Amino acid sequence: MKTKRFYFMIAVMVITAGAVKAQDTGLTFGLKAGLNYATLPTSLKDVTDKKGKVGYNLGAFARVGKTIYFQPELNYVTFKSAYNYASNTYKPKFNQLNLPLMVGYKLINTEALNLRISAGPDLSYTLNKAQGPTGLDYKKFNAGGVINAGVDIGSLTIDARYSRGLTKINKDLNEKTGIFNLSVGFKVF
Repeated sequence: MKTKRFYFMIAVMVITAGAVKAQDTGLTFGLKAGLNYATLPTSLKDVTDKKGKVGYNLGAFARVGKTIYFQPELNYVTFKSAYNYASNTYKPKFNQLNLPLMVGYKLINTEALNLRISAGPDLSYTLNKAQGPTGLDYKKFNAGGVINAGVDIGSLTIDARYSRGLTKINKDLNEKTGIFNLSVGFKVF
């Protein structure tokens, strides 16, 4: 089941990039890596001493368009959290495939420098079993939204973003994801 979803996400990126390339609207492809700082915000008062942890991400992106663009990505993302619940400490770790589908606008659009903003839906699938309280399982699929600000200097790309889960990753604990991300990438073409 995991393999089918992975291939589906890759197919979406390839088909989208290929369709737009055929229209000659500009196509950029690149690789990126960065750090995450994640939290699992909750309004449940029984969850205390919540702490975010640092993780990392590796991925590929396609950018299609000139001033207004579409940017799908496929990323491998890791993050952790820590909290107390029912007198116990939990430290769930997540390894996810992440598929943000952003639409953006280039505020500055020159060959040497681009200043970009973008936003869109953010879909994630957890590959491992994140450990939480017994019987209060974390969901495999999570949907959210992402906002991004980035700059391109030649072939170098730098992005800062915030991704917020809109669905509860743990319904019983009322937890949603909140991930800050800083990444550096390189446009391959």
